[in-house]
Amino acid sequence: MPERLQPAAIGFFSHSGWVAVVSLAAADSSAEVVERARWLLTTAPLTREPYHDAKRRGLEEAEEIVAAAAQEARALAVEATTSLSASVGALGYELIAAGVVLGGRPGVTLSQALSTHAATHGAEGWLFREALMEASQKCGLKTVGVPERELPGRAASALGTSESAVGELVQQIGRRCGPPWGRDQKAAALAAIVALHSSWEFSPRP
Repeated sequence: MPERLQPAAIGFFSHSGWVAVVSLAAADSSAEVVERARWLLTTAPLTREPYHDAKRRGLEEAEEIVAAAAQEARALAVEATTSLSASVGALGYELIAAGVVLGGRPGVTLSQALSTHAATHGAEGWLFREALMEASQKCGLKTVGVPERELPGRAASALGTSESAVGELVQQIGRRCGPPWGRDQKAAALAAIVALHSSWEFSPRP
């Protein structure tokens, strides 16, 4: 009988056009980084800032720019997630969940997104985060979104411990895997912890 793969989750902390990725196995003191990466979510000739580009164009062209960026981000995320799933599988892990650090406002219209500089940034952030969530679901992963400010509390609740203990856990994980281990990787790791716990709690595997 083949050895059962250990469950792992992936955490995403995105920026305009790219995302910091941390794949984590175990959501407790034994947690370890399986893979760490930086994925591009857009390629030339498309822009990393589609809403900023759209703001300088007519309405029809603006809609096309935003739609093309969202489509490419989803496609690149699906391709990279599929590849990551295969690579962690070869290491003895099964990717079962994804956590996306959220920001920006979902469901705004194009005119609302282009109305102010802050709204443009918010819509841009949401475009890439939404693409990551849709790609994760398409790859069959239990997918959760967590606002950045809620990460410590959600992770602490998931592990049944304090936020300070969670902070120390993330520091320990970083010391074990080495740099880079900045804000992006810490947030992605927390999102992976929340996602992995959510998967166990709500979608237990046989």
